Amino acid sequence: MKKGDEMKSLFIVLVLSTVGFATMHFEKNQKCSECHPKIYKEYKTSQHANSTVFADPIHGAVYDKHPMKNKMQKYRCAKCHTPTADNMKELLTKNNGVIPDPNNETQNEAIACAYCHRITDTLPGKVMNKNVISPDMRKYFANLKPNQESPFHAIETNVEVFKNGKLCMGCHMHKTNKKEYDVCSTENTNMDGNNNCLTCHMPQVDGAPSILSKAKKHAFHGFPGIHGDISMLAKYVKLSINHTKKNFTVSIDHQATHSSTLHPLRMAKLVVSIKRNGKVIKMDTKKLLKIIGNAKGASPKPTPPWLADRTIKDTRIPANTKKDFNYDFKLQSGDKVSAKFGYHLVKPKALKKFDLENNEEAKKFIVISNEVFVIK
Repeated sequence: MKKGDEMKSLFIVLVLSTVGFATMHFEKNQKCSECHPKIYKEYKTSQHANSTVFADPIHGAVYDKHPMKNKMQKYRCAKCHTPTADNMKELLTKNNGVIPDPNNETQNEAIACAYCHRITDTLPGKVMNKNVISPDMRKYFANLKPNQESPFHAIETNVEVFKNGKLCMGCHMHKTNKKEYDVCSTENTNMDGNNNCLTCHMPQVDGAPSILSKAKKHAFHGFPGIHGDISMLAKYVKLSINHTKKNFTVSIDHQATHSSTLHPLRMAKLVVSIKRNGKVIKMDTKKLLKIIGNAKGASPKPTPPWLADRTIKDTRIPANTKKDFNYDFKLQSGDKVSAKFGYHLVKPKALKKFDLENNEEAKKFIVISNEVFVIK
């Protein structure tokens, strides 16, 4: 190993040791807003700003059912959901009775601005990947044009992880439970500088990134996705139809670099109906989901993520894949075929299990693509 590589490895080990055994200090989001008001306004609407058990009712509902909560054991999710907590060590320590505290200001910072902009690399991990965090709290990293300056902090530009999407893979790559089963996995394919997490979920939009910048564009920090602005998702889902004398097919061209759903609580579906002579004829709904569970008993049964040891069923659309859905129905001239593709944040069958049957956000069907085809 070359001397330079040895020094780099030593630096990474030291940084990871710092993350693992001591609490780092991170600047508050409100401080960032003073120079980045436009970005801060976008960020506040995002799931990154609402990732805590206090702000995200779905995450909170899952945590309320988790043995870690019931046993006052620890809050393992803190690594990604509240990474700037000032009591991170205590939150991750077993059996000490420390769990999320709504009165803790640093926990309410959620996935803070300063945290992401101090990531210098991500490393593979067995349970989940690891973010390498710079110990320098006055230096931030970004994918900006060179020679950008700030009176408040140093900026290192053109950082590789801010170009190729690897930045997101510390938290979003995979999550393995105690049974060594990957509960959720992004498994991005064909990621490069032109097509990755950042190009899709942080597109360039109008406006300078700060009040000190003369730039015309900045990376959108609202992180469009299933929780927020769905217009970006719609660009990666194309619906089409083909028909014969006996039946018809609706195709979904899923152009994203990951599967149609990632978290096992999610469910996508294709809803198709035909309007004929003023009447609406509903077709069978196609459900696209991943069901996880374990083999206790006579056959595998669905379970919460922490008990799963296998995939029971997987009807999701893989990355960069076109999938056909066939309907045994004869279309006629003048028929209007309505095809809607969208998501549920929580599978309808799981709502009661997590006490979310009265939560409107969890229940609603979020339509990503809606097309009407007129048969000639």
